[in-house]
Amino acid sequence: MIDRSLFDQAANLSPAERLELIGALWDTLSHADIPVTEDERALVDARLTDAARHPGDESPLSRVRARLGE
Repeated sequence: MIDRSLFDQAANLSPAERLELIGALWDTLSHADIPVTEDERALVDARLTDAARHPGDESPLSRVRARLGE
């Protein structure tokens, strides 16, 4: 369980400081620390395989944003 006083200190940081803290904490994790289910792993593998088989199907971010109306 998270120490409540530690949480309260973090909650009182500015949004930018909280994001920086999140990033710093995230960087302390190894790949083994991050749980990935077999279904998630299979989905990533399938998408990587599809991308390798169809390299021309990619869209630049600007085109994706235009399709989304951003």
